[in-house]
Amino acid sequence: MKLQVLGCAGGIGGRERLTTSLLVDRDILLDAGTGLASLDVDQLVKIDHVFITHSHLDHVTGLALLLDAVQGRKNGPVTVHATEKIIASLKKHLFNWVLWPDFATIPNPQNPTLRWEPIEPDGTIDLGGRIITAYPVNHTVGSVAYWVHNQAAGFLFSGDMSSTPALWSALQNEKRLMKVIVDCSFANADMDIANRSMHFCPRTLIADIESMPHAVEFLIYHLKPGHEDLIMQELRSESSRGFRALKCGDSFIF
Repeated sequence: MKLQVLGCAGGIGGRERLTTSLLVDRDILLDAGTGLASLDVDQLVKIDHVFITHSHLDHVTGLALLLDAVQGRKNGPVTVHATEKIIASLKKHLFNWVLWPDFATIPNPQNPTLRWEPIEPDGTIDLGGRIITAYPVNHTVGSVAYWVHNQAAGFLFSGDMSSTPALWSALQNEKRLMKVIVDCSFANADMDIANRSMHFCPRTLIADIESMPHAVEFLIYHLKPGHEDLIMQELRSESSRGFRALKCGDSFIF
């Protein structure tokens, strides 16, 4: 199982130019930010499944453009997996014929470009041995993290989140968990805005993951532009964990 980081930025104008999108093998996408711009049409057509953590624009803008790019080129729909609340938000606010066409009815409802597939919090899907489990996290209503693994190893993608002790309790003894891609958006000086927007800063992230084994590598994503170095410096100075900043173009094999 190969993981490619197409985008991981917490905004535009910083070191990492593209927002959140992770490609598993050639056919599974986790979130659909502007990172999709790094793929050509032939690569986009190969994407069959998209898992959305939450409905914020930096995580779904590419979904709208993906569907437009592959319409009429695929033999079946792109299946979008998300919680019921996230699907409802995307239907109401994005795929509504105002901001973007409803690709669940294009070219017609019987043969759509987009197929919605609700996933329950704590629900699991097996896609050819790639097993994906959703875990609820504290961010916007309906937000989830995804635990993605095969029989040997895997990774957790937190999506955007704030303190969620139940997530770490569920996975702290999981022997196949090799890496965690986790949000840390703000520096400690901005803890108030981090808390209000339901993101981590270094101090709150370190406290939240205290129970996790140090053997699990934590890869930091969603760093706010212009604050990347400060956030990473604070993480490393306040914890003995080997935190590393995720980069666009990183790839990992599990």
